[in-house]
Amino acid sequence: MEALATQSEMSLAQRWQQLLEEQPGLRIRNAAEALGVSELELLFSRSDGVQPLKREFGALMSAMDDVGDVMILTRNNQVVHEVTATFKKFTVAGKGAMGLAVGDIDIRVFLNQWAHGYLVTERTGKTTRESLQFFSDHGAALHKIYKTGTTNTDAWDLLLRSYLDNEQPFPELLAAPVREPRADAGTVDVAALSKDWSELKDVHHFHAMLKRNKVDRLTAVELIGAEWVTRLKTSPPETHSPLDQILEQVRSSRCPIMVFVGNPGIVQIFTGTVDNLKRTGPWMNVLDKRFSLHANTHGICDWYVVRRPSADGMVTSVEGYNAQGDIVITLFGKRKPGQPESTDWQREVDRLESALCE
Repeated sequence: MEALATQSEMSLAQRWQQLLEEQPGLRIRNAAEALGVSELELLFSRSDGVQPLKREFGALMSAMDDVGDVMILTRNNQVVHEVTATFKKFTVAGKGAMGLAVGDIDIRVFLNQWAHGYLVTERTGKTTRESLQFFSDHGAALHKIYKTGTTNTDAWDLLLRSYLDNEQPFPELLAAPVREPRADAGTVDVAALSKDWSELKDVHHFHAMLKRNKVDRLTAVELIGAEWVTRLKTSPPETHSPLDQILEQVRSSRCPIMVFVGNPGIVQIFTGTVDNLKRTGPWMNVLDKRFSLHANTHGICDWYVVRRPSADGMVTSVEGYNAQGDIVITLFGKRKPGQPESTDWQREVDRLESALCE
């Protein structure tokens, strides 16, 4: 009898298949992490169904308007954010470095981070699923767009004919960048940070303010004080995290919210109410028809209520951070620029603080 193949003798595709047999339904990102490779490397291990796209991603995204309904997916290590909707007027700015769509599909795209794109065709029994998938130069997945049952098939196929590039070789991937260390709290001028914070007129100026003060977001939140920030209790996360609490509240009250999830290549936003909530082990889920959220709250170590002044009044967010100090999910009340924050949302945040304030 032949000996079983060792891990080193097995191909990456074989190791992936073995992992899927052990953990059915495992997402490709989690499989890649378990196997010690990037998601794109794992995708390359497939024998077929991966076709390169022209590196004209801004133009491709601008051409999505005619395609109709698609499901878009953005995730980071802790949170998956899925919206089914139709693109409307995706525009490119910043000399091609940035793009955005505003509407039912609401995204902010950092195209300078998008290095590779592929049409991925997956066949399971009689079902075939097609998606456009975009990756960083080190193979991290940034964004995915899935064809749905209500996608305009003719427009989708026309887009593929325009942007497929089957002559393009699979690329050499770069090593993942070394993470920049968090700011040393002892070197931050807290008085200057507090002054700048109190003088904010637009929440979109927040990142520039942090950069000016040479401080990362989480360190600033930790230092700024109780006038602007409330730390929330996070134990035990496996049963009832701050995310569970706020989602249950707004489901009950019908308070519309905005849910932001991002990674270095994109921020994806949902605006509306939530209905179908389900806790499954470490995952807190929203399972609505046009919006799904899957948050592994075991990996979200720190939760804060954060208040920032603006020309429209106070803007309040609920923010979750992972062990590396990255913000992985942010919730706001539904609001448009020029409008004050909803008193309904303010009331829900007050309830959250009363329940979970440390």
